[in-house]
Amino acid sequence: MPKAPSDYLQEPYTRILIPSNGSYSAEILEFPGCFAEGKTPDEAIRNLEEAAESWIKASLEQGLEIPEPFMNQGFGGKIALRLPHSLHRQATRMAEREGVSLNQFLVSAISARIGAEDLYTRILDRFERLMTHSIMVAQSATITNFTFMRLGFSQSVSLPTTSLQIDKQLFYKQASTLELAGD
Repeated sequence: MPKAPSDYLQEPYTRILIPSNGSYSAEILEFPGCFAEGKTPDEAIRNLEEAAESWIKASLEQGLEIPEPFMNQGFGGKIALRLPHSLHRQATRMAEREGVSLNQFLVSAISARIGAEDLYTRILDRFERLMTHSIMVAQSATITNFTFMRLGFSQSVSLPTTSLQIDKQLFYKQASTLELAGD
């Protein structure tokens, strides 16, 4: 008896959740083109499960094989790699120039690419954290600006996102006016 789409989804497929501009997108790595979005992480994952079920149904209807989860695939360290002749020749020449075997050269090239991807991901994560922090500081400055306006300051106060700069003379003048008005 063939497996139902819901049976496939019980297997450990790689689900990724990505925050993006106040919403979330999600995808299953093993299913090319299978992704979904949602306003919350839970909604994105629920939508992904529905999209994945449709993806599996469509693949089965077309007679395509459903990929195994990455966790179920064996990684023995050996792969069969087909290269165009020109790329094979160029890689061999570069390996000879570096005094290493073609295998060592390819391992080094793949490691460099994976390392670059990892570095890119770490930089992107840090950038997102810094942007979130900057937005929070800007929102805090806006709230402070609103507070000054409620206190009766007639001039608009400019609040850069990096620091709070207020004309001290204006501040003391306005503060003393408030004190006199309070007496």
